[in-house]
Formats: sequence, C-alpha cells, structure tokens
Amino acid sequence: MDVGTTPRKSLTPTQRLKLFEAHKGICGICGQQIRSGEKWIDEHLRALALGGSNDLDNRAPVHLVCAATKTAKEDMPRIAKAKRQKMRSLGIKRDGPKIQSRGFEKAEKPGRARMPLPPRRSIYEDQNG
Repeated sequence: MDVGTTPRKSLTPTQRLKLFEAHKGICGICGQQIRSGEKWIDEHLRALALGGSNDLDNRAPVHLVCAATKTAKEDMPRIAKAKRQKMRSLGIKRDGPKIQSRGFEKAEKPGRARMPLPPRRSIYEDQNG
C-alpha cells in the first residue's frame, strides 16, 4: 500500500447514474435508501490514501452526513497513522521540537492510617499487678 499517491478522479454523470443504479439507491454506509432529490456523493469505500482505487467497485452512493462521519471518525485517523508509519519506516523525523507539558505539582502522598499500639509492658514488670 502506498499512502496517498492515487489521484482522485471524478465520475461523469453517466458513471454516477450507473453507480447509483448498481447499488439500487442504497447508501453504502448506513444502508438506508437515498430519497429522490436528496443530495449524495460517490464515496470511496476504501480511502485512496489507504490504498483504495477509483474503480466503481470501490465506490458507493452515500448520504452527505454519512460520508462526513466516515471521513472524520474512520478515514482521517487511519490515514494519519498510515502516514506516520510510512515516515517512520523511511527514517523521516517529525519537524520541530517535541511538545512538552508544564508538568504537574507534586501531590502529597496520603499516609497510612495507623492505630496506636497499646503501651509496651516490660518483661520485668511485676506480674502481680
């Protein structure tokens, strides 16, 4: 898999119709019907940046909201991780200094609660009293 090297290609109106009909108007993410007049996009089921292709078998009609959710919650974190892994494998270091927090103040450690011991008796103490 080569991260982010496949160029994105738009579909022609004829290809969009073919894609919509092939999926019977069902959203490729939520499985709900896309209603007449409702806006939709053709979504890459496997993101291009994760090795997906522009072929019609990797695309599906998707509601705009479903596509935005998939991109934000699934694709972007996976793409970022794949890029970090690729850079690490090629020996590319991150730019700039590592961000360091200001740290935290030392908290007092709570002491163990100890019960007072009874007074010590001497072994030489009178045993009578």
